[in-house]
Amino acid sequence: MKKTGYGLRIVQQGVIGVVGFFMMASSLNVFSQAASPYSRYGLGYVRSNVFSANLGMGGVAAAYTSALNINYANPASYASLTRTTIEAGVNYDGLSIKTKDSVYRADNGNLNHIAVAFVPKPDKWAITVGLLPYTNINYNFIQQVNDSSLGSFRNLYSGKGSMYQVFAGGAYKIKSRINERDNFSIGLNLGYVFGKLDYQKVITFPDSVQAYSTRNNTSMNVSSFSYTVGLQYRRRIFHNLDNPDERTDIFMTIGAYGSGGIKMNAKLTNYWDRFDVVSGLGLVPVDTQTAVFNQKNKLNMPFNIGTGVMFGNERFWMLGADFSYSNWSKYTSPLNNANLNDSWKVSFGFQITPKYDDRKYFNKVQYRLGGYVGKSQFAYKGESLSENGGTIGFGFPFKSVAHLNVTGDFGTRGVSDQNAIRENFYRVTFGFVLNDIWFIKRKFD
Repeated sequence: MKKTGYGLRIVQQGVIGVVGFFMMASSLNVFSQAASPYSRYGLGYVRSNVFSANLGMGGVAAAYTSALNINYANPASYASLTRTTIEAGVNYDGLSIKTKDSVYRADNGNLNHIAVAFVPKPDKWAITVGLLPYTNINYNFIQQVNDSSLGSFRNLYSGKGSMYQVFAGGAYKIKSRINERDNFSIGLNLGYVFGKLDYQKVITFPDSVQAYSTRNNTSMNVSSFSYTVGLQYRRRIFHNLDNPDERTDIFMTIGAYGSGGIKMNAKLTNYWDRFDVVSGLGLVPVDTQTAVFNQKNKLNMPFNIGTGVMFGNERFWMLGADFSYSNWSKYTSPLNNANLNDSWKVSFGFQITPKYDDRKYFNKVQYRLGGYVGKSQFAYKGESLSENGGTIGFGFPFKSVAHLNVTGDFGTRGVSDQNAIRENFYRVTFGFVLNDIWFIKRKFD
């Protein structure tokens, strides 16, 4: 008798839940917001493209392969999945912003990513669909100015908005005829990026009752197709013929991924107006000086590349390192709101599972540790912001159908100039992963 049973019902319920997440995400602003003044530049903070398991290893992803975890960063990794996989991630962000004489703190919790991988042929080919944040802005600060001719006035800057990416990807694995454990995988993600970014600048004259305040509102709606190509080559470099335990096998995996610079479509709405603040009435517009609505423009985006190597075996231990690079200096925007620098990052990470099939629970837990150093695309007086941090993570299994990835990320952003804003941040990420055998016929109860 065919078995449709418990596992299939779990996957069906999971798919219903993911569809619900998609509907919620399309109507609510539920994705991460970086509460930082630096997010006013370019398109704001570019969100990490790695999921919960990779985050615990410092973000290592180019050569990362897993039978049970989705690795969006390199789509070639999908071919190593052995089960239908559903993953939803949430995070809690905390940020401490330090200026020369002040400290500000902000925190929030948000949905981070949703993805479903279908595996018709385990360890051969798979298809993945999902939704994740692309960039975001969120800032609000005041600049006090004393001018010899205009007198004292204030500039109030604020911005908020997010861009998202919905994607579909696939991967295929070619195994060696000599040794099927040696293989080559190729993968592709096709995505659609969309979102809205809002900026505002207000000039007020608090010491003059005769002067009108001036306001500039800018909104930019962005949309574009995107793609990422990934490659991975895996080779077994050690096998103990006297020990049948596959945990003792050591593999070397080399991976690379990249996306070319794309031109995004943008519709820009921009207007300047003057207003007065009247007691009992609040803000009262006086006149509109200039206005442009839904003006079509283009954004020139950078190309992104990443490469890495990993040694080990997911059933026992894994050790790897990555290098990623983006040429943000070539970014152009109709807003002309930043001079950005090229960004780069070196990541390194380690994972160990004491004994994945042991009866003792904590011997089956995956323990992860990692770190990263690099330079952000943001700059202060021409100097790129450094971005350095460390990570720790755990993969907690639940029977044979699910596990929970918990990751902590702690780091800093800043430059050597003591007058510049410096940020200390932390992020705790929870990734719930559901696995089941789907599309594979089960013969008996």
